[in-house]
Formats: sequence, C-alpha cells, structure tokens
Amino acid sequence: MVERRGVGSGSVVLIVSIDTEEDNWQRSRDVATCENIGELRRQAALFERLGVRPTYFTTYRVAREPRAADVIREICDGGRGEIGAHLHPWNTPPFAEAFVPRNSMLKNLPADLQLAKLRRLTAALEDAFDQRPSAFRAGRYGLGRDTVAALAACGYRVDSSVSPFVSWERFDDGPSFFGAPLDAYRLAPDRDVTQPAPSGDVLEIPLSCGFTRGPFSLFGPAHRLLEMWPLRELRLVGLAARAGVCKRVVLSPEVSSVADMLTASRRLLEHGVRHLQLSWHSPSLKPGLSPFAATAADVAGLYAAVEAFVEGLSQMTTVTFATISQAAALLG
Repeated sequence: MVERRGVGSGSVVLIVSIDTEEDNWQRSRDVATCENIGELRRQAALFERLGVRPTYFTTYRVAREPRAADVIREICDGGRGEIGAHLHPWNTPPFAEAFVPRNSMLKNLPADLQLAKLRRLTAALEDAFDQRPSAFRAGRYGLGRDTVAALAACGYRVDSSVSPFVSWERFDDGPSFFGAPLDAYRLAPDRDVTQPAPSGDVLEIPLSCGFTRGPFSLFGPAHRLLEMWPLRELRLVGLAARAGVCKRVVLSPEVSSVADMLTASRRLLEHGVRHLQLSWHSPSLKPGLSPFAATAADVAGLYAAVEAFVEGLSQMTTVTFATISQAAALLG
C-alpha cells in the first residue's frame, strides 16, 4: 500500500480496478482477440509514477491467451498489482446455456452452471498466473444470490460488482443495486446482494457512485423515481443533470468528467465512505475497441483524466492506494 498526503482533512483508500478483458465489445462465444492487453504496459508506467496499486479483474479468454497472460504477469511482478477474476458467462465454459442476451447476466443462469463457470475461470487464472484469485467481479455487474454462494464455495473472499444507485434491470434482466451500502459490507446467499449479512463469508467492496449534491438519502430515491417508467420517457434525469440540479456520477473516466468525479468524491467522503474506486475497461486503452475511446485522442484523454483525478483527490484528502484485497484488509 502507498500513501499520498493531501492538504485537506480525513483520508480515503483509493482502489483502481481494470476490467481486463478481450477486445470484443459485442458478445461472442467463438471469436475473441486480446490485442488491447499489450496496452497495459503503458498504463502500468503511469500507475508506477502515480503510486497506484491496480487490480486487474481478468477474464477466461485473457488468461487462456499466452501473450496476454505474459503481459499481466510482467506488470504485476513484485506485487505491483493484483489479479482478480472477471467472469463473462457468454465465453466462459461450460456452455450449457443458450446464447441469448438474458444469459449474459451471470445471476440469470442456474446455480450449478454459475458454479461450474466460476470453477473453470478460477482454474484458468491459477494455471496462467500460479496463484489463486481471491477477488471477483461479475461481467456486466451481473451479481446475484447464487453467485455469492458460488464465490464462497470457490474460496473467494472479496467481490466488487455492486454499483450503488444503479439498476441494470432494463439491460437483459440484470440486477438492481438501489439501496446498496456505499461502504464495504458482507454478502450471504440467503439475502439480496444489496442487504448486508454481518456473518457473510464474502466482503463486498462496492464501486463508487454518487451525486454532485447531497444528501444522497434525498437524491438517490429521487433519481430512482425519475428512471422508472413512465417518467423515464420524459428524460427528467438528463434534464436535471444539464440544469445543474443534480447529476449521478460513476467514478470512471470512461463516462464522467474529472470535475464531476472530484465533486462526487467529495460528496461521498461527506457521507462517510472509507474507500473510493476508480474503474474502467482495458479495451478502452486501444482506439476503436470500446464505445468510450473511438480515437487515439480519446485514449489520451482517459490517461489525462486518471492523472488529473488522482492529483485532485490528493489535494482533497490523504489517499492510501491499495489493491482490492489490500483494501479488504483495511475495510473489512
């Protein structure tokens, strides 16, 4: 863990996590290339300069591609980063389910199939990197109760799939994370993944999502209401954001400006959170692979945003950089 002292009050654990995945943004069972993984070397140089301790949530296809696995081993050598598991159900065997959109959400698969896929992914990562992962993120954030049971059965100690104030229900019957805690909490398969289970075996470290204004107890439910049909058709969420009334912000340089991320971070700290998590997808490091980085200028903008956010946050508060498992030890 690395600490950077700011001029403000308080302190926060900063997690930087990368969904480290194949090039193919559109789901495919048969076709998968991993050219973007080579760009992680350039990114690792930035991390080293900033003092960031990244976590690479890595898919089955990346682990099974020798050249890609070599890159990840290289940039994580000497404990410079952590390798976690990232499960894309559509191209992680066994393939007992139909290739349909709803099945891209892990939670929608039968419990035994979720467990079987997780076991295959875990074995592939262990084989590629000579270490068993202890942290997990579901592809498309498709976490459910049966997923929690599978994680516990496979020895995972940490999950980071929950995005508070975000619902994926309209996207292939994904989960809703409205009502989830902002800070770390424990999960158990006998309750919804947004409900803390004090004796649960798996620690949830949520992604960071908040609003540009507080209190969240007011703006969270209001945002949820405006997203529901038929109010959704009026596009009131976008109108409120453009008018400066309130904007929901995810801490990701792919979708949020540096100014909005710093404002939301300040609001999250005011609400007592002990960690912030900055996240994005590895395909965004290579132009044209993700919808967030069509050009080389877009990629350069992503790098600049990461650096500006880290510098800005360091002026706001004392920052401790940690991988996801290091953060779990501090927060859990």
